[in-house]
Order: sequence, then structure tokens, then C-alpha cells
Amino acid sequence: MSRKDLEFILDYILNKADAREFEVIAKACQRRGRDMKAFESLGGEGPGAMARRMAGELEKGVGATMESVRGTVRGFVADIVRKNAPDISEEQLAALLDEYAPPPGAKRKEAASALPPEALLGMATSFVEYSRGAMPPSRQRELWETSTRWQDEYWAAFPAEIKALVKAYIEGKIDGDTFSAAILSVLGL
Repeated sequence: MSRKDLEFILDYILNKADAREFEVIAKACQRRGRDMKAFESLGGEGPGAMARRMAGELEKGVGATMESVRGTVRGFVADIVRKNAPDISEEQLAALLDEYAPPPGAKRKEAASALPPEALLGMATSFVEYSRGAMPPSRQRELWETSTRWQDEYWAAFPAEIKALVKAYIEGKIDGDTFSAAILSVLGL
């Protein structure tokens, strides 16, 4: 606040405020005084500063969790590749993993799809719901009316990492929470 602003406020309080306005100002000052004493017990932080600090701490924690999920996805993809291609060399496996499941902390490449991540998430969710028998009939009808080959079209649009996660979830190799966390991580959401 500038000195000019402070002078304006003081002039208003001392010279222009009527009795009702002065009472409101006095109550506001009393409340602010109580709040300041309460904030002193919290280390002097007001609600805004406290919210910013807590948001920063939360962001750090979420970032660490997402990196952990990326590491789990990378390990999961490596296991799938080893099962399906037991003759793959470690060098080839590393190249595949770097392409489809970058290590935690690596700069993310754009998904190997022209579709936005949100669209891929919706498509994967629909694909899984249908495959597991959990899709409402009205949604099934809507998809079939759009295209009788929607499942094939969705599958073809999925990047390899999404295909691996969808397949693992449908086959019961991973649970729903793991699937959800992994797909959000892979899509960068």
C-alpha cells in the first residue's frame, strides 16, 4: 500500500465516516487484530501465505508420487516386453522403454497419437468399461451408432503404453487404482 492510500484511508476514518461506517470499520479492525494474534501462533502466516506454502508442499509431494508412478509403469512395461519377447537384448529393451515409458524425471515426449491426452483417457476408459461389462447400455448404443468398429478404431489410436495398460487391466494383471494412476501418468495428466 502506498503512503497516499494510507492517507486516504485515515482521512476517511477520521474525517468522513459517519457513525455506522465508523462502527463497521472498528469491528473490522478488531477482527483483523484477533486474526493477527491467531496467525502469530501459526508462525505469523496469514491465510494467503499459508495457502501458498501448503500448495507448494503439496505440489512437491504430488510430483514425487507421479515420478514414482512413472517408475512403476516403466517396470511394468519392461516385464510385459520381457514376457512377450524373451530374446530381446537389454539394449533393445532400454531403447523401447525410453521411447514408450521414459524414466522418472525424463522430459516427456508427446504421445505417439495425434489425439489430446484427455481424449485418449476417455477412449481408454470407454474401452475398459465395455471390455469388463461395466458400460451402461445407453453409452454402448451411442458408441455403436457412431461406429460399429469403435473398439478397433480406439485400439488403433492408442499408443503402445496405453495398449499395455489397458490389456493388463482387462486381464486382471493390475487393479483399478494402479490402472488409473498409471494411465494418468503416461498421458501426463
